[in-house]
Amino acid sequence: MEKYVINKKMLRQLTVMNNHREPSQQVLDSLYAQMVLEVAIYQFQKSTVQLEIDAALIEGNKEHFATLVAKYNELVKKYQKGIHLTEQGFKYTLKFDE
Repeated sequence: MEKYVINKKMLRQLTVMNNHREPSQQVLDSLYAQMVLEVAIYQFQKSTVQLEIDAALIEGNKEHFATLVAKYNELVKKYQKGIHLTEQGFKYTLKFDE
């Protein structure tokens, strides 16, 4: 486990959830990869919608603006409570701080 800086809280959560068995390096690698992808997807989608909202404001298109704000709110709500990641019986909830 020297390969990565392990968040002790994360490791404790993973260990407790799986009968006090520590996750293997393969499990950690997979969970980290899933985390990177989820964060990248969230940030990309969020910034894309924000740019579209800005464009709708500049154009003065109220209907499109309202649609985009609803889309933005739905995206934030989807990630608000976190995303649940699983690998080989280990479960981790990735929180998105705003």
